[in-house]
Amino acid sequence: MRRGIARRLAPLVLVVAVLAGCTGTPAPTTTPLTFEPYTPTATPTPTAEPDPDEATVPPERPDLSQVDAETAQALAVYFLQLYPYVYATGDLTDWRTLSHPECIFCASVIGNVEKMLASGTSAGGGAISTDLRGVELSPGVFGVEGIVTQEPGLAYDAYGNVIDQSDGGRYEVALNLHGSSSGWLVRAVEIRTAS
Repeated sequence: MRRGIARRLAPLVLVVAVLAGCTGTPAPTTTPLTFEPYTPTATPTPTAEPDPDEATVPPERPDLSQVDAETAQALAVYFLQLYPYVYATGDLTDWRTLSHPECIFCASVIGNVEKMLASGTSAGGGAISTDLRGVELSPGVFGVEGIVTQEPGLAYDAYGNVIDQSDGGRYEVALNLHGSSSGWLVRAVEIRTAS
């Protein structure tokens, strides 16, 4: 991949090197994220060709009225599926609403999308499928972890020409979510290449 193209395409792919330290220092009341041995129930297979239009359809927002592990898991799936959508459309509304002020990964996505829009480049494809499980770590604090598979994606220049394609990949992910009667926030996200 050419160096300049790789820099433009990097935000489209869940890049471990970029995200390695993206959770910030947990608040004293927050249980740190951990990766435990995990066996997914199914291994999604990425498609051979990216579907650039798929990313422009927002994922279905789950009911977030409950504060429990099931809702935390649904929110994690939704938030991760928002990832290619915000790059494809530039619509950061829900991403911002759900991002905790201390979530470094969340803020990096916002910054990358804003830079992409300012440069006139865009992204497509990169749909995400998940196999996650959620647990309550302490009252109102939830951990969700599992496997994320990202399909291939495309990068476009300001004229809509395809300038590169990512291969997608398979990743282990862990999220820390805070839920209360006033709403939910994504506090931290950790991602690494699945073994």
